[in-house]
Amino acid sequence: MLVRGNGRRRRENRRLVPWRRWVQAWREDREQHSAARAEARAHAPLRPGEHLLAVACGAGGELVAATNWALYHQGGRSWVRLGWDEVSRVDWDEQRRNLMLTGLVPGVPACTVLRLARPWDLPAAAAERVTWAKVVDQRISLNGEAGARVIARRVPGRPQVRWLVIFDRELDPVDPEVRAGLEAALAELRAETGAGYGAVAEPRNGRLG
Repeated sequence: MLVRGNGRRRRENRRLVPWRRWVQAWREDREQHSAARAEARAHAPLRPGEHLLAVACGAGGELVAATNWALYHQGGRSWVRLGWDEVSRVDWDEQRRNLMLTGLVPGVPACTVLRLARPWDLPAAAAERVTWAKVVDQRISLNGEAGARVIARRVPGRPQVRWLVIFDRELDPVDPEVRAGLEAALAELRAETGAGYGAVAEPRNGRLG
């Protein structure tokens, strides 16, 4: 009876091994997540009024932080900041664990790709913030078939809206008729969306993802 009892206990222990390993891995992940959040709060150059929403660890151990205003990632010893109003779109490749951010304005990389070893909830937070920043993304006609794409983004931490106009190549942005048509279209879009005038970007040819 004693031998059979010992054998039964050994079989039960073998069944518990996968569960215990899962619990251990879960605890280690929680500890690493908490440590990453603490490190982001201590070292990321957050601005007054910013709140940390999510963190992730890159494939090389670098830290990535998402706040209510921007995304921060480590580039060597320095931090790179991307405001949500500066990003056209966010894509998450679950299989490759690549977070891709498409730049919207001059001075921001056309595409930033971050390989995340531990993404946690950062991809979802980044997508939600970019969606929040979008106010207008619409094409308008200014001269027959030619026109422009008008984009408006909320500026995180400020009451204003950033406007960006991307003209078709065949249009001259300084043409008085084009300018007048643009101003009328912008006034109509602002009335329809309720977006404030805020800071209006100078019309120019730009890029979109």
